[in-house]
Amino acid sequence: MRKNIIQYYVEGEDDKKVIDTLKTEMGLIKPGKVQVLNVVTEEITDLRLRALSPGTTVVLVFDVDAGSVDILNRNVTKLNSCSVVANVVTIPQVANLEEEILRSCDIGRIEDLLNSKSRRDFKSDLLRVTNLAAKLKEHHFNFDQFWTAAPTPSYQSIPNQSSQIKIKIK
Repeated sequence: MRKNIIQYYVEGEDDKKVIDTLKTEMGLIKPGKVQVLNVVTEEITDLRLRALSPGTTVVLVFDVDAGSVDILNRNVTKLNSCSVVANVVTIPQVANLEEEILRSCDIGRIEDLLNSKSRRDFKSDLLRVTNLAAKLKEHHFNFDQFWTAAPTPSYQSIPNQSSQIKIKIK
């Protein structure tokens, strides 16, 4: 049986792009498969659970500015009761991905990261950019500031467990 399998569930394609960059190009988080599933608006299906391998750690990355903590709690309960799931890690993005990037870079507006014309354009620019790691480094990305804020009500009871997937750089 393989161990240390990680399955990331993230809110959207933009989150997937950032997670893929953090794990592959920057080597800052543990490797694993990344799928889009908004765990604060969608319930995890039995079909999705059957696709998991024994010993899988499931990492839930979600924004706290929308959705339902009740749906999130049902998903965590379902995952914890699944025999193939070894661990469930929760990572609340406070308040969302853009705020996490703002807190971690030396930019005043999220549009400044990719020279986007608007906040809406930022999302599409993020999906198209081919050098995200370079852009983050150019703006002094501080990974120690990423995923560190305490969740706001109504998510305050959900722990930020990002330290379990962050790779310690020496």
